[in-house]
Amino acid sequence: MTSRSPARSGRTFVSLAAALLLTTAPRPAPAQAAQGTGDVTAARVLFVQGAKFAREGRWEEARALYSRSLALKATPLTRYSLGVAQKETGHLADALASFRAFLAEPATPTTTPYVGPAREAVAALEGRVGRATLDVRPGNIDGLTLALDGKLLRAAPGQVLELDPGAHEVTASAPGFRAAVARFSVGAGGSVEVPLALAPAAAGTAQASAAGRGLPPLADSSEESSSRTLPVVVMGVGGGLLAGGAILGLSGLKQAGDARSSTGSDASSARVKGILGDVLGGVGVATVGIGLYMLLNQPAPSTPKAGSVTPWLSASGAGVELRL
Repeated sequence: MTSRSPARSGRTFVSLAAALLLTTAPRPAPAQAAQGTGDVTAARVLFVQGAKFAREGRWEEARALYSRSLALKATPLTRYSLGVAQKETGHLADALASFRAFLAEPATPTTTPYVGPAREAVAALEGRVGRATLDVRPGNIDGLTLALDGKLLRAAPGQVLELDPGAHEVTASAPGFRAAVARFSVGAGGSVEVPLALAPAAAGTAQASAAGRGLPPLADSSEESSSRTLPVVVMGVGGGLLAGGAILGLSGLKQAGDARSSTGSDASSARVKGILGDVLGGVGVATVGIGLYMLLNQPAPSTPKAGSVTPWLSASGAGVELRL
């Protein structure tokens, strides 16, 4: 007496399943005939063509046709044959789900021969798939959406996902948070925990983005900035000269105070320093005045930017305005 392996049983099935489906598929009730006959017929055609491809070893094409047939008319035999095709094409997690769905259906005389092979396939696949647990932080986020390899997930955080071995990418997103993306790999029979930390979106960024919609682009301020550079530099040079003159003058005063007589060399040196300090101070004051004049005569910007310094002059006084 010989025993059949799950793979051989699967191949034997594909050669008989088309005929079994034709004879055992539920017939639409009279009240539903007009609505369902077309779908049932199309599902049978797709199933028969898928079985033909399976017999020829063209499993990818068979898998696609079985999937389309199942979408039109869900039957246990179609689920089983789809699981076989998924297993043969390396879609192990999908095959495991298909075989489990087949076993969840009530057994009939037609499906009973395939219950044993389906159970053996489930036991084998459970040791070949990988498992991942998604740890999403913070917990209990309203509107959380999870996607695995670009496909939406119905699983909740903390639930164990069964995956094909290899590399994967998971994305978590929710209103008011920046999306979190994690890439990971899992081996056959292995398990991983995947952390996903969602950071709150900056409220100011969202408001600025909304307020900025429809507004014209900002004007380039490089020309305006360069036009104010020269007066500022001139004023800076004048300030340096003024400070240097003050320091030199104070040094001269100190030296004159320490001199023993008003006619000695120390006194003469002190007078020279005082004169040079006065000259430098005067030149510094004049230079600052020139720079301030140049700055006041520049065209004022239409809208002062944050952090800008604007001088002003009026009958009551003068000063600078700092815009924060």
